[in-house]
Amino acid sequence: METDVITQFIMKIPFFKKFSDHELTKIIGREKVFKDCKRGDYVFKEGDDGSSLYVLLLGNIDLVKKGKGGAESIIVQLKKGSVFGEVAMLTGNKRNLDARASSAKIVVMEFTRQKIDKMIPSVQTKFEKQLLFMMAESMDKMNSRYEELEAQLAQKK
Repeated sequence: METDVITQFIMKIPFFKKFSDHELTKIIGREKVFKDCKRGDYVFKEGDDGSSLYVLLLGNIDLVKKGKGGAESIIVQLKKGSVFGEVAMLTGNKRNLDARASSAKIVVMEFTRQKIDKMIPSVQTKFEKQLLFMMAESMDKMNSRYEELEAQLAQKK
């Protein structure tokens, strides 16, 4: 069955490891949650509505910020298993950068706030706990990067 193959694939993504087969089936549901793009396509652009978060299942995505002169800076390259777009989804703010496919093909799962709110309570709680854990890990990595940058700047003085 196709759903079983998809569920088995998704279970390999760190965000979903704590979910049972049954819970993943509920998460996937009947609604279209999968989105695929080819290199150069945008998952979202700066200024877009931020009502969804995404989980990268396949490929790489560049998070890109445009400067005042139009020059682009790649802030970070996301790899399989990354969760992104969660801050705008949680705050209701507009996107503050672009998310662009950097590999030949990418596949993401898109979760709108409404879809998360419609999950059965036990699955919703687990989903939100996983989201909180992933955000905490991300903050920890950012803190480490900040400390490294501070140390590099101190050495240059």
